[in-house]
Amino acid sequence: MGRRRYFRLHLPGARTAIGVVYPAEEDGSRRRWVAAHRLLGGAVRVPALIADDGTGNQIEEDLGQEDLAARCAGAPGERAVWLERAADTAAVIAALPDPGINPPFDAALFRRELDLAREAVFDILEKRPLACAEREAHDRWADALVREILGHPAALCHRDFHGNNLFPVGDQVAVIDFQDLRRGPDSYDLASLLWERTTLDWMDEAQASAVISGFAARRGLEPLVFAERLERVLLQRAWKVCGTFARAVALGKGDAYRRYLPGELALVGRLLGDRPEDRSFAAVLASRSLLSS
Repeated sequence: MGRRRYFRLHLPGARTAIGVVYPAEEDGSRRRWVAAHRLLGGAVRVPALIADDGTGNQIEEDLGQEDLAARCAGAPGERAVWLERAADTAAVIAALPDPGINPPFDAALFRRELDLAREAVFDILEKRPLACAEREAHDRWADALVREILGHPAALCHRDFHGNNLFPVGDQVAVIDFQDLRRGPDSYDLASLLWERTTLDWMDEAQASAVISGFAARRGLEPLVFAERLERVLLQRAWKVCGTFARAVALGKGDAYRRYLPGELALVGRLLGDRPEDRSFAAVLASRSLLSS
């Protein structure tokens, strides 16, 4: 969220709204939000922009205090329908034209995310940097994976399409935090939705498969081929997230990340396939006992 600040405003008649304050250095983020809001507003449910003084202060519609992560955690029987609705929203976004407010995903961005994960897990948290041969195995794997996913069909991506940025409103899924909208691999948002921090405790293959098939049908894609692409994109995201969690744990930012890290590492282990580069990196993780959780 950068340095912007949010406030719930209590209005007459028991109404509420959200006040947003952007510091001067976040003005670019505000402009991107407004541009993305303009594009998305005609296609998916987004919070109404009530007021914007153009100098960093906004008032937005309050979508409520229960996000999609909370709804799915608290109402297991409703998960399937809400995941389907969220996937439909992702499919609508994917079909939109790129407004060009952010550069598309590229090799440098994906590769840097993987390097930051390597540094966070091995150097900072484990305090055991990779030996030369281990580092070479990681880098060969990272280079090959990035080349592969950048060869996938591209679509517009929300960039952070997960349960904390989605809200159940009536029978719709509303979207927030969309200022990082950009073009990238066509499975990126669905990977974010299905396998991230708020779903790790309850997501399983059957639930994920149903959502993947529905999304593929909505986009006119062959489900099995799309599912294979999604697993490769998810592998990049999962290792990136391992780095995020590891860095947070090392910096003492709470036990929540410590609880989620083993599950995220297990996800990486599950997704590493039979490609030579995958096998080599899996051997590195296994030698460090990071796949035993």
